[in-house]
Amino acid sequence: MPTTYYPYSNGTVGPTGPQGPQGPPGPAGANGVVQSVNGQSSKDVVLTAAHVNALPSKANAQLDAQYLWLNTDAGIYRAFGWKSAGVDRWLMQVDDVAETGSAAGSNFRLSARNDDGSFNKTAIFITRSGGQTAFLTTSVHGSAAITAGGAIGLRDITADPATASGGVFLYSKNGVPFFRNADGASFQVQPVSYPVTSVNGEVGNVNLGAADVGALDTATGGTVNGAVKISGAAGSYRTFGLATGGVNRWNIEADNTAEPGDGSGSDLVITSRTDTGDVGKHAIHVKRSTGQTSFGVTAPLGEAQVTSGGAFGLRDLAADPTDAAGGVQLYSKAGLPYIKQGDGSVFQVGVGGGAGGAVQSVNGKTGIVELGAEDVGAVPASGGTVDNELSINAVAGTDRGSLLLKKQGLTRWVAAVTDSPESGSGEGSDFGIARYDDAGNEMGYVILARRSTGSVGIGTTSLMAGSKLTVGGDALGLRNLDADPATSTAGAQLYAKGGLLYARQADGTVFQVQPAGAGSVSSINGMTGAVVLDYEDVGALAATARGTANGVASLDSSSKVPVAQLPDAAVPSSFTPEILGLKAWAGDPAYCASGSSYTGVGTGRMSAVYINRTMTVSKIVWHFFGYAGGLLSGSWAAIYDTSGARKGFTGDMSTAAYEPAEQHQAGGGWSSSPLTSAVTLSPGVYYVLWRFNYTASPVDGPALARFESASTCQSVMGVNNNVWRHASYTLTNTTAPSSIAVGNFERDPIRFWVALT
Repeated sequence: MPTTYYPYSNGTVGPTGPQGPQGPPGPAGANGVVQSVNGQSSKDVVLTAAHVNALPSKANAQLDAQYLWLNTDAGIYRAFGWKSAGVDRWLMQVDDVAETGSAAGSNFRLSARNDDGSFNKTAIFITRSGGQTAFLTTSVHGSAAITAGGAIGLRDITADPATASGGVFLYSKNGVPFFRNADGASFQVQPVSYPVTSVNGEVGNVNLGAADVGALDTATGGTVNGAVKISGAAGSYRTFGLATGGVNRWNIEADNTAEPGDGSGSDLVITSRTDTGDVGKHAIHVKRSTGQTSFGVTAPLGEAQVTSGGAFGLRDLAADPTDAAGGVQLYSKAGLPYIKQGDGSVFQVGVGGGAGGAVQSVNGKTGIVELGAEDVGAVPASGGTVDNELSINAVAGTDRGSLLLKKQGLTRWVAAVTDSPESGSGEGSDFGIARYDDAGNEMGYVILARRSTGSVGIGTTSLMAGSKLTVGGDALGLRNLDADPATSTAGAQLYAKGGLLYARQADGTVFQVQPAGAGSVSSINGMTGAVVLDYEDVGALAATARGTANGVASLDSSSKVPVAQLPDAAVPSSFTPEILGLKAWAGDPAYCASGSSYTGVGTGRMSAVYINRTMTVSKIVWHFFGYAGGLLSGSWAAIYDTSGARKGFTGDMSTAAYEPAEQHQAGGGWSSSPLTSAVTLSPGVYYVLWRFNYTASPVDGPALARFESASTCQSVMGVNNNVWRHASYTLTNTTAPSSIAVGNFERDPIRFWVALT
C-alpha cells in the first residue's frame, strides 16, 4: 500500500502508516492537515498571550471583564501578591478561617512580608461577617467599626472642616484634638472635670488656713519637721530669700548655671540685695562640681579650694596655734601675719591690721522659720518643695528672718539676717550662720557676711577693713595639695604642698613662701638691684651673630647649614641632583652617550643610585628620546636595597595613573612614574629595577638614554666587587616582586640612566 506523508507541526514531513478506509470528504483544503493556528499559517507558528486571549506573564496587561476570581475550598488562603526579585513583599489575601455560616470565615487581610518573604505583620484586617476593619491587629474591639493595634494619629489640618450633617468630625489642629458637630460647633477635646463636693471635709463657703492643710502660716511661721526642697528646672534660679518689709535683703539660691550631666551646674550662691531688693554683691559662691568656695566673687581661682575677691582678713590670736601635720596654718598675731608649717616652725610673712564691731544679737529670735506651701503660699510642716523663690520677711532693725535647722526639736544651726539697723545706703541686715550647743543655746557665728561690702568673716563678727575675708579665733588652715594648681590669670593662688606654703602667680610662676632672707638671691653675676643680664654678662654670643662674620652658622628650615654659609671648598661647583630638581641619580645625565636604546620586551633592567642622606622619594625618572605611548600590562618599576628587599614600587605602568609621559620633541625629555606611596630612604646604595612590556615589532616602547655601553663595560664595582652599578635581570613577574635575588643580576653591555625624585 502506498505511503503518504503529512506535515508535522514543526513543518517537517514524516511517514504515516498504511492508509485506512476512505472517510467522508472533509472541508475544502482539510485533507487531515493543519492549515492555520489562530489565524497564522506560517511554517513555524509562534503564539503570544494575545493570540489566545490570555494575560502575559512578563508585560503590562489589562483584563477587559468585570470579575477576576481566586477560587479554592474554604479554610485555605487565597492571595494576590507583589514580589521583589521573586520574593514576597505584600499579600492581599483571604485567610484560612473556616466558614461556619452567618458569613463567618474567609476574612480579608493585607499583610507585609519580611526581606526573606516570610510573614511580618497584618497591616489591614476586615471581617467578612461584620465588615469591621482593624489596623495592625486581627482582633476587632467588640462592635467597633474600626480597631487600631496602636495609637491613632491625626495629622494637623490648617482649618476646621466644613459642616456636615449626620455625624461629627474628629481632627487635629495645631497639635490639639478637636470635634466639629453637625450643627457647626467646634471645640477642643479636653480632660473631663468633675465638681468639687467638699474641701478637706468642709462644705459650703470653705475658707482654709495653713493649719487646715498641714502648712506653715505665712505670718507666724513655724517649724518644719523634715527636709525642705526648693525645686526648679535645671538652668533656673531656685531661691530662699530673707526680706525686710517684703523686700529681699539676702538670697540663698542654686543659680541658673546649666547642668551638662557631669556633676557641674546649679552652684550655691549667697547674694546680698540692695534696699530696693536688686542684686547687691555675691557674698559666697560654692561650685557643686568641685566644692570650691569663693568669697566676693563667683569664679574660683584655678584649683584653689578657697578664693577671695579681696584680701583675707585674719583676727589676732593671743598665741601661736598648736602644731598640725599635713598642711600649714596662716594666722595673725599682734597685727602681723604668720605661718606655722607642718614641722612646727613659725615665721612672719607680712603685716596687717583692721577693726570691726561684734554683733551681740540677731533680733533675739531663734527657731521660727517662715516657709510657704505651694497652694497657700506656705511650706508643709512635714517637709516639701518650693518652686523658685522662698522669702522670710522681717521688720528692719527689730527682729530677724531666720532659717533654723533642728534635730529632735533643738536648734543646731541658724541662717539669719542680723538685726543691725539699715542706714539706707546698703548698711545693716547682714547675713550670718550661727551654731548652737546641745541645749539649743547660740555659740556664735561661724560665717558673717556684710551686705554693704560683701566681706565675709569666718569665726568672727569683727571684719577687718579692706579685707574680703576675715578669719578669727584660729589660724587659716590650708590642706596639702598633691600637685600645684593650674595657672589662672585672674590672680595669685596660695596653697600648701608637703607641709610648706606655696604661691602660684598669674604668669605661672610657683615659689615657696619663706621667712625673710631664707633662700633668697643676693646678687646675680656680681650685680644687685633690678638686674638685667646681657649676652656678654653670661659669656655668650649675641643673637645677631647668627650667620655673620666671627659669629655662628644658622640653620635653614630643614635644620641644615645653608650652602651660602659654607666655604667654597665644601660646596662642589658641579651639577648635583638637587640643582635639577631630583633627589638622587645613577650619574650626571650630561655624561650619557649619544643616542638611545630599548630595554627589550619583558627584560628586567637595573641601574643603581646612591643616597647620601635620609630623604623621601615618590617617583622614578628616566630620559626618553621618544615615546608615543604603548606600554602594556605587566610593565612596572621598583626600588630595592642591596639585600634585595623592596622599598617602594609603581603600579601597572600601562594605566593612566602610572604610565610615564610621552616624549616627541628632538632630544627627548624626562618622564616619570609615581610610586604607590612615598618612601623614606636611609643613606646607602639602592637598586632601581624596571620591566617594560611593549609591542616588539614594530617597536612601540620608550627609547632610553644610556651611558657608554660597549660590550666590555664594567657592571660590578667596589673593593670587594659587591656593588652592582648596572645589570639586567631575568624575570617574568607582571608586578614588582617583594624581594629579588641580587646574586641573579647579569652583566649587560647597556647601562641605562635613571633618577629618583
